[in-house]
Amino acid sequence: MMVPFVVKRGGYLRERKISAMLVLSAAQILTLTVSSVALAQQSAKPVDDFGSRVSAATNRIADSLGARSTYDLRYRLEEGQSLSWKVEHVTTTKTQISGTTEEASARVETLSTWNVTDVNKSNGQMVFTNTIDAVKAWKKVGEEEPSTYDSRTAVKVPDEYASLAETLGEQRSRITIEPNGEILDRQSEYVSTDFSTGDVTVPLPKGPIAIKHRWNVPLNFQSSNENGAKVNLKARRCYEFRKVKDGKAYISFRTEVLTPIKSHTVRSKILQKMIKGMIVWDMAKGLPVQKHVHWDEKVQAYNGADSFLKYVGRMTVKLVDSRELAEVEAVKREKTFVSLQPLKVATVKLRLRNERPELRR
Repeated sequence: MMVPFVVKRGGYLRERKISAMLVLSAAQILTLTVSSVALAQQSAKPVDDFGSRVSAATNRIADSLGARSTYDLRYRLEEGQSLSWKVEHVTTTKTQISGTTEEASARVETLSTWNVTDVNKSNGQMVFTNTIDAVKAWKKVGEEEPSTYDSRTAVKVPDEYASLAETLGEQRSRITIEPNGEILDRQSEYVSTDFSTGDVTVPLPKGPIAIKHRWNVPLNFQSSNENGAKVNLKARRCYEFRKVKDGKAYISFRTEVLTPIKSHTVRSKILQKMIKGMIVWDMAKGLPVQKHVHWDEKVQAYNGADSFLKYVGRMTVKLVDSRELAEVEAVKREKTFVSLQPLKVATVKLRLRNERPELRR
């Protein structure tokens, strides 16, 4: 609020002049204030831009240094070490021939163990044995009743799982590997099931590698054409070192067929081999802790003009952590199988033949 000055002589005119001067001064002060705020905002903007540029440059430098850093990925197993693995394999196959469509689905879950028996300190070669401790399987074809098998509860083993059931808990193979995962020797009396998911170990380059490094492993596939004649195909598995985060290296992989394929029939026989996925490598432990495999393949006109085949699947291999290790040990001690997700079956207590049943009150 403005307080007017009172002047006796010519007071009215002088009062108006003074009031006008005060209004003008207030307007000038307000203008200067607004200008100062605007100038401050304009001067602050370059500071923010400068900070953003510094942050972006820092990130680029960090990425550049990370890309230039090299990492020596090596298996570092220890003698006497026991490694337990949880494996889940789910597949769905959909076929259409002559207007008839059929769908088949399967799920297999296993617990397996590596027991490291020898480590050569001079050349780094490692020897371990492989056993399957427990298995649970489910399979459904078309409208048929699904077949199931759980190694801890089954009284009668379905024929398709009989050979696997006989080997549970027994040594299936003895494998010798190089530090880069190359398999030097494999001794086994059993025929391994080929899920086309790669070998038991991850093939690694022999020297240090940087992020974005790529390497290939040659493969040979066999298929057959419309006349039943065998067709040999050259292929390769392509690996790429994608990134490092929290002490873990991420390696992607995919399958490439190098031999040109003109026949849909030939292609339909190798859909299960066309895999892609990701490996999570723990650099401190010196081994992979997770492996994810995916299938999503289809082919048309492989058995007639209206035929169609689609194959979808996934497989996850996970190193059992300390929390789950007790579950695995319980499997070995009690000869029972604690159910793996997502199939849930209540724990069953086995009673000996000469043991009297417990009476419930």
